[in-house]
Amino acid sequence: MSNDDLATIRDAEAFAVCRDAIGRTLFAEAMRRLQQAETILSLIAEIRARLESKLMGWASGNLDDMRAHLAALARPGFLREVPAEALSEYPRWLKALSLRAERAQRDPARDQARMLELKPFADALAAADPADPAARALRWDLEELRVATFAQELGVKGGVSAKKLAGRIAGLR
Repeated sequence: MSNDDLATIRDAEAFAVCRDAIGRTLFAEAMRRLQQAETILSLIAEIRARLESKLMGWASGNLDDMRAHLAALARPGFLREVPAEALSEYPRWLKALSLRAERAQRDPARDQARMLELKPFADALAAADPADPAARALRWDLEELRVATFAQELGVKGGVSAKKLAGRIAGLR
């Protein structure tokens, strides 16, 4: 039901029709969102367990970066605050982080090199105003670039590239 449909409500009968139409779709939508949340929270728990390592030295920097990335994705209230379009991509983004964690154990030097390629973008995002729409767009594009960098087989949306993100960062200033 659109806002235009709501604007046509002028009497109790029209209101009842509208209420009933919304009520019929509400339960199904609530169940879909609940299933989505369960999937996301399950992936987060899996990744947290994978990131519980006692690595010392430079390899711990890789884990710290992955933990920070997970914390940024799964901050308190994220299920309520993240737009539905972005939330629908969370399972893929979290699977990419999980693959990264798995691969980093086999080849931490390669993971670190890739991590350092993305660091300027993550730093620019951290310095940006989170209320700025350009910063929010950068955030989701950075997630896609992470997928492209660490788990390309999961598929990248939006044709994101380091060059495009650099242009977005220039637009933040």
